[in-house]
Amino acid sequence: MVKLFSVLLALLVAAPAAAQTFEDYERRKKNLSALSAVFGELHHIRRQCDPRFESDTWRDGMKKLIELEQPDAKTEEAMILAFNNGYAKTQRRFPSCNRNARDFAAVRAADAQTLVGRLAEPLQATLRDNDRSTVVLRP
Repeated sequence: MVKLFSVLLALLVAAPAAAQTFEDYERRKKNLSALSAVFGELHHIRRQCDPRFESDTWRDGMKKLIELEQPDAKTEEAMILAFNNGYAKTQRRFPSCNRNARDFAAVRAADAQTLVGRLAEPLQATLRDNDRSTVVLRP
């Protein structure tokens, strides 16, 4: 799961909020909040299921996400609230580690990959456009 976190964060680092339409920006904020909630959920499951290895990976990742994204104050507040709500909701649902908790974490990790893909799409589109406009000179 730590490897997944590293991949997710690497993709996000490469996709900063560039000049976007209002709709794109609102969609990005929604996806950032959704990803924050998943980070909170995974933080709780990790603490329950792997406490000896827990080093606040998902919590630290949340801090890094905010640092890299540099959201406005209102968006940052929404992201933190989503993280905390995700943690609390999952804590109530899975007070201890069991197979259901682990399965839930696996599904939510897959959901996080989808969200990261959405967040990285503007960068991927820019890279595709740049590839098409690059002229290769051959001797």
